[in-house]
Amino acid sequence: MALQYVFGSSGAGKTHYLYEQAVNLAVKEPDTSVFFIVPEQFTMQAQKEIIGLHPRHGMMNIDVLSFRRLAYRVFEELSVENLTVLDDMGKSMVLRKVAAARKKELGLYQGFLDKNGFIGQLKSMLSEFYQYGIGPGTLETLKGETSRPLLKQKLQDMKVIYDGFQEYIQGRFSTAEEILEALCRVLPQSRMIQNSAVFLDGYTGFTPVQYRIIGLLLTYARNVTVSVTLDPAKDPYKEVAIQNLFYMGKHMVSRLEKVRQRAGAH
Repeated sequence: MALQYVFGSSGAGKTHYLYEQAVNLAVKEPDTSVFFIVPEQFTMQAQKEIIGLHPRHGMMNIDVLSFRRLAYRVFEELSVENLTVLDDMGKSMVLRKVAAARKKELGLYQGFLDKNGFIGQLKSMLSEFYQYGIGPGTLETLKGETSRPLLKQKLQDMKVIYDGFQEYIQGRFSTAEEILEALCRVLPQSRMIQNSAVFLDGYTGFTPVQYRIIGLLLTYARNVTVSVTLDPAKDPYKEVAIQNLFYMGKHMVSRLEKVRQRAGAH
């Protein structure tokens, strides 16, 4: 249970170094599962690079995954039944149906439901709520804390739509964001994660649920290695002001260190 960092500025070769480390480990220890986790849009490129570097020109015991694909791998291993996942189009359709059904309960948003792009904005907002663990209860709490009438009405309207959305999909569909929540619940039961080596590359930060998954990986995997874009000549563990060029990398390290401490890793 160890957390390791690979620091360097953009273009310094961090990704190639991680590819080499993953391949060398996979060749040296063919019985060890190696998980290389990258953003969804980079999975194909990472697979191509690793296959090119591997002496047998194959993936062998290396899996290139996104967080979402990792979830499906674990679900498959544990025979976890999945509900149909709503894509962006599905979310928009459900939101449009829910908003129309609850139109009389809405205040400020009532006059915007037919505006071009409004449902898309609701969809984006809802996705962020799921990613950052904001539920209808949180919106209700925030509504009670603000004294600004316009914000209060926005929060109320969003809560009405959020409640309606969850009620509609309950037991029928799930969202992509909920998949990671489900992964957090079942990952401790996964045997393939135990004693595995995990590499994380291509991220400038993580959502709260992704940090939770990393904490679980630190608990059950052998080690987790993360690439971070920042100036290696500076103290990587000291946070800087938000306008600093390497703020995001330093902030990510600060969050990861808290996750590492909670997981009891070194």
